Amino acid sequence: MKYKVRASLTAGLFLAGAAWATVEKPTAAVPAATGNAVLIQATPHDRLFSLVFDAEQGLAVGENGLLMNSSDGGKNWTRAKAPTDLALIDVATNGKRTIAVGQMGLVLVREGTGEWKKVDSGSDARLLQVDINAQGLAFATGAFGTLLKSTDGGETWSNAAPKWGDLYESGTGDTAVTRDEPTNWVVRVGDDGSVVLGGEYGQLIRSTDGGNDWKIVYRHVADDGRTSPTIFSMAIRSDGIGYAVGQSGLLIKTADSGVTWADVEAPTTSNLFGVDSFADGTVVVVGQRVGLRSRDNGATWQPIKGLDLNLNWYAALAHSQQATAGEVIGVGHSGRVIRLVP
Repeated sequence: MKYKVRASLTAGLFLAGAAWATVEKPTAAVPAATGNAVLIQATPHDRLFSLVFDAEQGLAVGENGLLMNSSDGGKNWTRAKAPTDLALIDVATNGKRTIAVGQMGLVLVREGTGEWKKVDSGSDARLLQVDINAQGLAFATGAFGTLLKSTDGGETWSNAAPKWGDLYESGTGDTAVTRDEPTNWVVRVGDDGSVVLGGEYGQLIRSTDGGNDWKIVYRHVADDGRTSPTIFSMAIRSDGIGYAVGQSGLLIKTADSGVTWADVEAPTTSNLFGVDSFADGTVVVVGQRVGLRSRDNGATWQPIKGLDLNLNWYAALAHSQQATAGEVIGVGHSGRVIRLVP
């Protein structure tokens, strides 16, 4: 699996369950010399939800089929022709095949940098995140327990939903609650065939055999019987170190490719939507009116100042393979692509 970071954001908040008509809108490139900067933006009505890099090739997707491309590691961006008028909520690539998913079970695939092709997903549920490994094994998660699997790079899909009630039951006796349709926001497919996914109820599950059998690897314990916060974004590096973030400042870490997870204390109760990390210990997080940076693997945190991180929302973070440690690209409101530097 190519290392990538992307967040699906809260479609319930920003998509509102509707598809908008496609309208061509002007896109503005904003001059940026050094430091934190807006690299390009569309209009206040546009939204970007997900971001991925393969080497120096960058791709961001969003509302109304909005696409932004970069060929130089994120330094410059251009708007591409929309392949659909539905919202594209997430995108993933293995370097050869790229898959984008979105509203109404939408799945688009392309070979290399070729034309997008719509394929039948077999579902009309909103798809929230997708991932694909080097062998072409792909999973897409969605609303109300939707889980789809492809073994041919996204050409064909089948229902892969397990018995959710067996994995998400909580409590005993009169307090037992069966949660049989969890909305899962995050998925990561490893080149070894392992799969980590989760989201609602603050839970992650993991499979070692391509999704045949699942084991609970993390469950957030809510205080005072409250509903556990939803996990919105997850990024695991090729060295096995990764982070996941979510509602109310939820932040957790793995050092073994998602086999085990530990809570990390973050100095915020804001909803966190995107996370990226580097081997030098730098971790960057963005969300709803918040931006944070750690230089010591999450032990301590500093607010990211500048731009409008404390006023608006950003949904995803990523960096190219040649990026300087700590330098990330983010996407979010107004069709914005931003650069954050240490």
